Amino acid sequence: MDTPQKENKEDLTGLYDLAIPLSMPVSVIGELVEKFDLDLLRRNGKMDMTGEVMDREILVLRGDLETVKAAEKYMFEALDRKIADWGKKDREEKYKKYYEEQAQARMKELKDNPEASTNWDLTAT
Repeated sequence: MDTPQKENKEDLTGLYDLAIPLSMPVSVIGELVEKFDLDLLRRNGKMDMTGEVMDREILVLRGDLETVKAAEKYMFEALDRKIADWGKKDREEKYKKYYEEQAQARMKELKDNPEASTNWDLTAT
């Protein structure tokens, strides 16, 4: 996915902007840009997140009205799919298995070489 460009003050006749909601997964934004061939831009906008309106730079997808409307529909459907995917049990089991395997590997490494833990990166991520 390309880095969003700053908005140009060119002739915008016939072009519409679809504001990307905060916290929209980057993968969904990438799908929108590729699937609908829209321009990803940064532009100034007003937001009310705390009961106080503030100026803020926002991401928008720019294109003709029909394409922007189709992209908006797709965006929320894709977000629903992402949320459903995040909640799946098999994903939880996959990561649980991965972490258990990593813990076993670390325990074996420690058993085979008690000094090994001095080389481990224990920085919180």
